[in-house]
Amino acid sequence: MDDDASLIAGARKGDRTAFEALVRRYLERVAGVAARCLGGDRHEALDVAQEVFVEAWAVLPAWREGGSLFSWLYRTTLNLCSRRLRKRRRIVLSGSRPPETAAPPPPDDLVRADHADALRKALEALSPQQREVFLLRHEEDLPLDRIAARLGLAVGTVKSHLHRALTTLRENLPRS
Repeated sequence: MDDDASLIAGARKGDRTAFEALVRRYLERVAGVAARCLGGDRHEALDVAQEVFVEAWAVLPAWREGGSLFSWLYRTTLNLCSRRLRKRRRIVLSGSRPPETAAPPPPDDLVRADHADALRKALEALSPQQREVFLLRHEEDLPLDRIAARLGLAVGTVKSHLHRALTTLRENLPRS
């Protein structure tokens, strides 16, 4: 199985097979993040995932080596989900009545949009290594020793990055 760097290098050269391998590798994780942000709607989550990978294909030619693809996919997913949730809110708040057959969006959408925005901003406040360690631990559920091996760091350094990330997130996320 190729690593992300070699697949990205191939995709940057226009190799669709390499890009398809990246999509297969990350599709379920991206769709899962989107589903959690959007209240569990699997179809809408897959739509968001498709948009994420369309954007990924567009930015790969300018991709900086050494960047974490999953971190970028995660942030892009949160951004697209936030945009969709804000759009839902604008439709409801715009004063135009939704069609009688359409059910109004659940009030939880407003809360989810605010939470997704707050999480995106809090993640952006982390250093790239803190964000990467946090995402590997909490999105991929990797143990610290595997994170250390993947990133080429000592376990103690990984623990330190994770601790700092959690402290920063606690400070930057509103209490619910």
